[in-house]
Amino acid sequence: MYSYKWDRETGGILLESTPLNFSKEPRPVYYKELDSLGFDKYWDYEKNDTYPYMWAEANNYWYRGSKIAKTRGGSLNCKPELIILEEPMNNNKLQFVDIPAMINKNYDVLESLAQETIKKTYNIYREYKDRVDVFYVAFSGGKDSVVALDIVQRALPHNEFKVLFGDTGMEFSDTYDIIKRTSKWCKEKGIEFLEAKSKLSADETWEKFGPPAVTNRWCCGVHKTSPQIILLKELTGVKNFTGMAFTGIRGDESASRKEYDDVNYGGKHQGQFSSHIILDWNSAELYLYIYQRNLILNEAYKKGNARVGCLVCPMSSGKHEFFKNKWYSDDVDKLVNKIKDTSGKTSFTKEEIDEFIEKGNWKTRRSGRELNFGYDKHIIDVDNGNTIATVFKLNNDWKEWAKTIGNIIEYDKYNYTIDYNDKTYEIKLKETKQGMQFNFPNTTNKRQDIKFLSLIKSCIIKSTYCVSCGVCVAECPYGCIDMTDGIKISESCKRCHKCHDIPEHCLRYNSIRNRIGAEKKMKGLGHYYTFGIREEWLDTFFKYEGKSEFWDTDGDYMLGKKMKDAFLNFLKDADIVTRNRSIGHDKYTRNELTIFGKKMLDLYKNEEKEVIWALILSNLVYTADFNWFVKNIPFDETVTQDRMKLQLESVMEGDTKGLGKRNVVSAFKILLIKTPLGEDLGLGICDYDTKVNSAGMETITLNSFYRTSWKNPDSRVLLYSLYLFAEKCENYYSFTLTRLMDHEIDSTGISPTEIFGIDKELMAKLLNGLSVNYPEFINVSFTHDLDNITLRNDKSSEEVLDLF
Repeated sequence: MYSYKWDRETGGILLESTPLNFSKEPRPVYYKELDSLGFDKYWDYEKNDTYPYMWAEANNYWYRGSKIAKTRGGSLNCKPELIILEEPMNNNKLQFVDIPAMINKNYDVLESLAQETIKKTYNIYREYKDRVDVFYVAFSGGKDSVVALDIVQRALPHNEFKVLFGDTGMEFSDTYDIIKRTSKWCKEKGIEFLEAKSKLSADETWEKFGPPAVTNRWCCGVHKTSPQIILLKELTGVKNFTGMAFTGIRGDESASRKEYDDVNYGGKHQGQFSSHIILDWNSAELYLYIYQRNLILNEAYKKGNARVGCLVCPMSSGKHEFFKNKWYSDDVDKLVNKIKDTSGKTSFTKEEIDEFIEKGNWKTRRSGRELNFGYDKHIIDVDNGNTIATVFKLNNDWKEWAKTIGNIIEYDKYNYTIDYNDKTYEIKLKETKQGMQFNFPNTTNKRQDIKFLSLIKSCIIKSTYCVSCGVCVAECPYGCIDMTDGIKISESCKRCHKCHDIPEHCLRYNSIRNRIGAEKKMKGLGHYYTFGIREEWLDTFFKYEGKSEFWDTDGDYMLGKKMKDAFLNFLKDADIVTRNRSIGHDKYTRNELTIFGKKMLDLYKNEEKEVIWALILSNLVYTADFNWFVKNIPFDETVTQDRMKLQLESVMEGDTKGLGKRNVVSAFKILLIKTPLGEDLGLGICDYDTKVNSAGMETITLNSFYRTSWKNPDSRVLLYSLYLFAEKCENYYSFTLTRLMDHEIDSTGISPTEIFGIDKELMAKLLNGLSVNYPEFINVSFTHDLDNITLRNDKSSEEVLDLF
C-alpha cells in the first residue's frame, strides 16, 4: 500500500505516505541465512536471531541503505553464488536492525493502516453475517496469515469466527511449531482452533497423482482447501453451508492476485466467500506490523525462506530449494524420493535422475507420459459422428455418478437410459477385446446433446480414475456426495453439475492422463537468437515498403548481421515475405512480399498497428516458438524466466548447455516488451527493469510477466484465425464453440480463443456479429439448442484479408 525507503539510522525500513505501485517484497535477513550463504567469510556478526541484520529484495541484500551483495543461481544441493558488491569496511562487524527505533518511526503510518484494515474487516463481517454460516481465518503458519489472524481478532468478537489450519502433511517442521503455539494462544483467547487434513496421506497422493507440477498443482485442492470445506460442513451440520474465509492473500504476491476483489465469491470453492483483508499490504508493512505487535514469526523465515508452505513445491526457486534442503533435509528427501520413484525416466542412470531433480525438470511435467504409471484407462473416440467411450476396466461406479445427470434405468447389464432435460438418452454397452464400450446412439450436434455427452464422459472418467480425494465432495454445494465408503450420490442430488466443473472432470485423471503429443520434441526453437523482434524494425521495413533498400541499409542502420537473420526468420514465420530466387543479390534481398505481407503494408499505411500484430500473431502460432508459447504459458499466472527455461527442458533435451533455452527466453523477453504482442494483445504483461550505459546500450531485466486476454479483439482477426484453424485441421469447416474452447484436444489447428484468451461468452457474441456482418464467410447457430459454427468452404483465410 505505502512506499518505503531504507533507513540508514535504524538499518530498517521507513514507510512513506505515498502509495506504492509495485513492491519488491523486502524481507528481514537473520544470521542463519547469512551463514548459509557464506556472509561470515566477509563480515563478523553475532550468532543471535533475536533481530535481523539486513534486508533482502529478491536476490539483492541491503545493509543500512546500501546494496552490499547479491546471489545468483542455487538449487536443491547447490548453494547460491554470493557476489559481494560492497567490500566490508575496516570494522566489518554487522549491527542488528534497531527494531524498537524502526517501529517508533513508523508508528503513525502503520497504526493508520492497521485501523483502516480493522475497520474494513469489521464492516465486511457486518455486511455478510446474515448470509454466512461460519467465519474463519484460513491459517497457514506463514507471516501473511499471522497478520490476518491478528487483524480479525482485533476486529471481531472471538466467538464469531474460527481459525482453520489445512495440514498438507508436507509442511515445514517449524510450521507445526507455529500451529501448536497458535492453537494454545487461541484457547487462551476463547477462539476455536481447527485442523483439517485429507484422509489420503501425501505419500499416497504423490503415488496416485504423481508429483505436482507448475501447470498441475492438484495438491492445493486435495490437501488444503477441500479438507477444510469438508470439515466445516461436518462442524456446522449444514450440507450447503456458506463460509467466509479471511485470507492472507496479497496482491503483491503475483500478477493475477492484483486483480482480486476484497471479497470474492466462489473463487476457490462453489458457494464460499473469501475476504482478502490485507490484499493491498506489501511485505514491508507486514513485517513492521509483526514487529510492532510482537507476533510470532515462523523460524523458517529466519533460515532464508521467503515463503512457507509445502517443503517441496513446483513453484519454488532453486535458491529456496537450497534453504529447504539445508534445514529440513530428512523431510525433503522423502518427497524427492517420491519424485524419483514415480518418474517415467526409467532409462536414466542414477546420475541422470539426480540431475533431473537438481535442475528442477520434474516441475515441468504436463501429463502422465512423464510418470512410470501414467496411462489412460479409457478412450473417447468419434465414429461417423457417434461418440464411443471404451473403458479398459469397467467400474460400476459410473452408474452412481450418472445419478448427477438424471434418472437412470437399467434394463439389463448392457442397456440403460438416462433422462436429461426432458430427453431420454440411450446408453448401450458392449464387451470388446479392449474393454467395455459405451455407445450413445440417439445424440446429435444440438447443444443439449453435446452437454449430455460432456457430462456422461465426466461420469466415465470419474468412475475410472477416482480415488476419493474429496475434491468433488467439497465442490458439491448441497452435500450430496459421500466418499466414506466408495462413492454414494444422494437421491436428493440437485443435478447442478458443480462436481463436473473440475479440470478434466477429475484431478487425478488430469494429472496422470497420457496426453497425445505431450512429449513431442520441438524443432526450430530459438531462431530469433537472443534479439527477439522490435516494433521499430517492422515499422522501418514497411517504411521501405519491404524493398531491397531496407536490407542494403541494414534496416536503416539498426541491424547487425545476426539481427538481420533473426528478423528475416520472423518475416518468413509471419508469412510477410517469401523467397524468390529470380530477384535480389543475397539471401535477404531474394525475398518479396506475400499477399499477406502486401495487406500488412496497406494496413501499416492506415496506421492499424494493433490489427497488424494480431494478424501476424495468428500466423506465428503455427511456428515452433510461438506454438510452444501459447500451448505452455497459461493465462493469469506469473511466469519468470527461470520457469520458462524449466518448461523448455522437456522439448529441448538436446540443449545440454542451456544456450538454446536462453535464446528462446531472451527473444520472448524482447518480443513482449518491444512489440504490441505483449501489452496490447496480452501475450505478456511484463514487469521489467532497464538500464542504459554510457555508450547508450540498453539492458533489459525481465522480472516476470503474465498472459492476459486481448482487451479489444477485432472480430475480423478472429475470422481470419478461424479460417487458419479450419485449414490446418485439414479443411475442418464445421465445428462447435465447445470444440473451440477445448484447448486440450491434440490438434494441428489452434483456436483463436487459445491465442487471444477470449472467454466463451464474449466469443459467442463476436461470432454472432460475424455471422450477421459477413454471412458470405460464416454462419453460426447458438439458438434453439444448437452450438454450430460453419465456415464457407469455398472461402479461405486469404480472402478474409479483403475485409480489412
